[in-house]
Amino acid sequence: RSHNFPVWDVKFGPLGYYFASASHDRTARIWAMDRIDPLRVLVGHLSDVDALAWHPNCNYLATGSSDKTVRLWDVQTGEGVRLYTGHHSTVYSLAMSPDGRTMASGSDDGTVIVWDLGSNKRLGTLNNAAAEIDSQEVANKGSAAESNGAGDAKPEKSRFGNCLKTLGTKNTPVYTVKFTRRNLLLASGPKQ
Repeated sequence: RSHNFPVWDVKFGPLGYYFASASHDRTARIWAMDRIDPLRVLVGHLSDVDALAWHPNCNYLATGSSDKTVRLWDVQTGEGVRLYTGHHSTVYSLAMSPDGRTMASGSDDGTVIVWDLGSNKRLGTLNNAAAEIDSQEVANKGSAAESNGAGDAKPEKSRFGNCLKTLGTKNTPVYTVKFTRRNLLLASGPKQ
């Protein structure tokens, strides 16, 4: 009962006993260290599952897909509990904030969307229109910054973060989003 196609992502849960895998076969699977078969097979995406993120309480797993969506799954039942839409391309990266209230999703379309998990609402979008996001740090509540495509950063008011620094960028997708222990969000793409 392993994946039938390539595996794109593997993440251990916060406690280290469980881990999840994401695959080209449109599924994510939850595994335990002492079993050879998956505990849960999460089915619902319409294309590759490319990214995974565990909720800090271990009860939920988020999956990002080439179908441009993010899904939140109940680990105990294997049921999908939330569907997040808003990206225009593959979701390559997911991160949960340490407090478990916020999730960030990074996409090939160059956007990072920050979601409120409790209300299922989008808190804001970091978007570089002409040049996609290369690297950016934001806090959870305040303002953000965008590049104008010439490598210049301009602060922009938003509801969810204070821009600490924006690095120059070319035309690159967002491949990594991470929260620090102090709820700072980092997003990055490949160097060109």
